[in-house]
Formats: sequence, C-alpha cells, structure tokens
Amino acid sequence: MEERKSRRRLAAGLLLVILLVGIGAVRVGKFLPTVGALDTPANTNISQYYISNAVADTHAHNIVTAVLADYRGFDTLFETCVMLLSGVAVWTILSAKEKVEKRTDKEMIAYYRTSIFGSMLMDGAFRIVVPIILIYGMYVLFHGEISLGGGFQAGALLACAYMLNRIVPKFDVRRKQKAREELGIITAGLGAFFFALTGVLPMFNGGRFMELGKLPFPAASEAELHADGILMVEIGVMICVAGVIITILEVVLERTDFDD
Repeated sequence: MEERKSRRRLAAGLLLVILLVGIGAVRVGKFLPTVGALDTPANTNISQYYISNAVADTHAHNIVTAVLADYRGFDTLFETCVMLLSGVAVWTILSAKEKVEKRTDKEMIAYYRTSIFGSMLMDGAFRIVVPIILIYGMYVLFHGEISLGGGFQAGALLACAYMLNRIVPKFDVRRKQKAREELGIITAGLGAFFFALTGVLPMFNGGRFMELGKLPFPAASEAELHADGILMVEIGVMICVAGVIITILEVVLERTDFDD
C-alpha cells in the first residue's frame, strides 16, 4: 500500500514538473524571435556585419572560424567546459560500475582470431588507416583558420584513430596499448585550461580577455598574433574533445562484456 502511494506521489511530482516546464517554455518562447524569420537580428544586422567585417576584425579568412574563436569566443569556451563536464560526469557515474573480468593473453588471441575483425587483412588495413586519420586530423586543425575544420573536428578524428587502434584485435595482445581513464579526463582538463589560458594571456599585454591581437608574443603584426591565438584556441578545443571521447570510450570498454 505504501509503495503504491509512493509511486503515485512520484508520478504526480513528475507530471507537475513537466507541466511547469512546458508552461515556462511556452511563456519564454513568446519573447524569442521566430526561427527562420527574415526580420530577426541574426538574419539582418548581425550576419551582414560578420560577412562584411570578419576579415578586418579578426584577420581570419574563414568566417566560421572568426565567429567561433573570436566573436563568440566566450560561448566556445563554455562549450568546451561543457564537454569536459560531460566527460567527468560519465567517468564518475560509470566508474562505480564493476569492471568485467579480463581474459588471459592466450584466451584473448583465441577470441580475436575467431571474431569478425580477427584477420590479418583487417589488422593490416587498420595499421594503414590509423596514421592517415592522424595526419588528416592535424591537417583539419591547422587549416581551421583558412578553410573548413577546427578543434572540434580534429579532436574527434584523433579520438577516432585511438578508438580504432584500441578496439581492433591484434594478434600480439601484448602490443595493445590503452590509456588510463584518469589520464584521458586529465588531458581533457588540460585542453580546457589551455583554452582559458589563451584568453588570459592578452591581459598581461594591456589587452582584454580573449583579445587575441594582444598576445604577449613577438610578431610582425597584429594579424599574425591573432592567427596564432586562433590556432591556440583550436588546439585547446582539440585536446579537450579528444580527451573526453577517449575517456568515455575507455570507461565503457572496461565495463562492458561484448560477448553478449
């Protein structure tokens, strides 16, 4: 009887929360601009300003990069912190789960050779693919200022290369290397810290936070300093994204039995 009452109270509380959130969303939505409307600020003054002044203001030839790393640099920093917090949350929650029992090297070799990926062809193919992904990740990072790409994409590519190297079976199991879960989340934290440090450095040279043209580095022009600052921002984002993805991957792999 008490259990039924408890369930009813929980259901009533849940419905009340949903109702209040729905009413709040409707009320707030009335004050927000209509999505896709041509008379919204984003489609009138703001977009035209970015198109006309991005190169002169930020010295970045890619408008998308100029917006992400300069005009809305604070927002990008907070997004990076959200990525870090999501990794910490997953690591904290799943770390309480017991790890699956590991097989011996002989058992692992026998299992890999009978699995779908356990062949010399697949092993050799991924040995070729992983370095290519790493090279492409670096290309995406360093081209982020002048073309498509950036820190988020480069971080995902680096994590993808690690993922392939981690999950694809090797005939010599002892060569299989893996990162510790704690190392991954620490790396992600260092990436977010490097991003924030990039924003703080201009303050030591008379600039404001995230005023990348005031970085205290020797350079021929403000444009070069600004380009260096954007690259530093992208590097911080890349490290954070890669660290978070690797951490989540390791936590899941260490606590999941894929025989099921």
